[in-house]
Amino acid sequence: MNPVSPGTQVDLRHHGHAHLVIVHPPFTAPLPPTVRPATVAHDPAAAKAAVLSLSTVSAIRRQDAPSRLEHPGHPASREELDEVRAAVWGSTVKITDPALVEDGIMASALEDEFQAQKQRHPHSRIIAVCERDFGASYSKILVAVPGAPDLTVEGFEELEVTGDPRTTLTTAGIDPGQLSDEYGDGEEEFSFHNGDLLHMLTGGALSVYVNEERRESAFVVDRSEEGEDSICEVWFP
Repeated sequence: MNPVSPGTQVDLRHHGHAHLVIVHPPFTAPLPPTVRPATVAHDPAAAKAAVLSLSTVSAIRRQDAPSRLEHPGHPASREELDEVRAAVWGSTVKITDPALVEDGIMASALEDEFQAQKQRHPHSRIIAVCERDFGASYSKILVAVPGAPDLTVEGFEELEVTGDPRTTLTTAGIDPGQLSDEYGDGEEEFSFHNGDLLHMLTGGALSVYVNEERRESAFVVDRSEEGEDSICEVWFP
């Protein structure tokens, strides 16, 4: 695909974000949904290395000073789609990259990166999440927990689950029976629209709080061919 010209504006109706979380062993006990994660010092050098490991990135143009963790904004222009945020808190890596957003039709950037990170870190937990709303909302969640088959949750109006949520949760040390008290009986207990399960699987990496004390780094990157193709396909269809 031909690159999108700088200055091109993103359609105001187009919103989306994508996160990649890598939790390295040794694993701690699951963090209950009501418990705020401890503040751990952010490692900017490790965050830079994590960003450079992405298939969507060829180089880093600029690295800004760490700032307080916040929810990702909605990219408004082609230039803003080259902004990647990353944090490394101890054994947890969190990356937010708009080039990893998928459309639920043809794009596969999130899936490709998930598989690449699995090969790079076979003993770690890998959680990849994207949300896209371009008139129709699409969600995708990929979970790799060592010792359990991969779990995929995706869809538009309804989410389709591939894999066994109970096995994934149990292998990660999460008791599905405790969750059933909150979510009710049957498959409804595994409502991935509710952030509690992702909070537990990632140790709170995807949760953002008022008066947040954790920090992250922001990067402006040069895109690889894969990253540019993904941006063109998903953000400028």
